Formats: sequence, structure tokens, C-alpha cells
Amino acid sequence: MLKLFTVDYDKLLRKFRKKPLADIDNFPHKVNIGMEDIKRIIPHRDPILLLDSIKGIDLKNELIVGQRFIVSSESVFKGHFPDFPVYPGCLELEMIGQLGLCLYYFITNKTIVIEGIPRILPIRATRIVGAYFLEPITPDSKVALIAKKLEYDGFLAKSIGQALVGDKVCCVAIGEVCFLE
Repeated sequence: MLKLFTVDYDKLLRKFRKKPLADIDNFPHKVNIGMEDIKRIIPHRDPILLLDSIKGIDLKNELIVGQRFIVSSESVFKGHFPDFPVYPGCLELEMIGQLGLCLYYFITNKTIVIEGIPRILPIRATRIVGAYFLEPITPDSKVALIAKKLEYDGFLAKSIGQALVGDKVCCVAIGEVCFLE
């Protein structure tokens, strides 16, 4: 009987509810990749491009750090919620997922720079394996994002990621996408 290696994803999510996936300040490669360059490697555009910058890449440990500033003028706060504005969890997942896609660009190209005219691969989100929403993200928050590769077979990819404000983990999630080519 074939026995497959399985990962306890819920255990992994619980492990990173309180502590960051990595030390953001001590990444081996500090970078300053802005939104225009991010657009060159992932298909997202305004108003759903939810990364402002990439700040660090660690190819050896397959990690990436990015950031987003959540401004109070974002229209989402008008309805979520008027008396207690909170950034929606689905958008937190999207931020983390977009950073994960950037990570796969750097891993598959074995680089920490974006050169030439990269080809953006068509992708589809296939599932959210699990997520914990631990602290609200409120208007005018500077959000640090971390993503780490879990699995990649050339077609399906899983990563774990976090959204942090200050030293608090606001969200930790594991998501999966498929690369259509």
C-alpha cells in the first residue's frame, strides 16, 4: 500500500498564529520592489492589486516579505463597518496570496530581481486550505506581509502567509493556486 506524506495544515496554521514566519528585519536580501514592478510579475491591477512593495526575499528558505498601507479613504471602509471600520478578511487573504505569487516568480526564476519582460502566467485560486483572523486591520495601518512556499509541483502551489500590524499577527492563512500552463 502506498503511504503518502501528509502535512497537518491546521497544526501549521496554529503554530504561526502568534509568531511571524520569519524575522522581517533580517532577510538575506533586502529589496525595494515597487508596485510597477510587481505588475510585471503578477496579473493583478487596480483596484485589486493589494501590494505596495516587496521588501525582502530569501530564496534559500523560500520566503518573501512585502507591505501594504491600508488608507482610511479606501471605499471598503464605508460598509465594513461604518461604526467600526475593519479591513475585510477576504482582502487580507488576497494580499497574502498576491505576495505568494510573487514568491513563486522569484523561486522559479532563481533570482531576486525582475529583469527583461517577464511572462505573467495565467493562474486560478483553487482553495483556501485554512485561515485564522486574529486581530482586526483598521484604517491607516501599515501591514507587513510574509509568505513561505509549502508545495509546488509545477501546476499546483501552496503557500502559508501572514498579515502583521506591528508585532501582532492579524491573519495567517494557507492558500493554493494552479498555474494554467
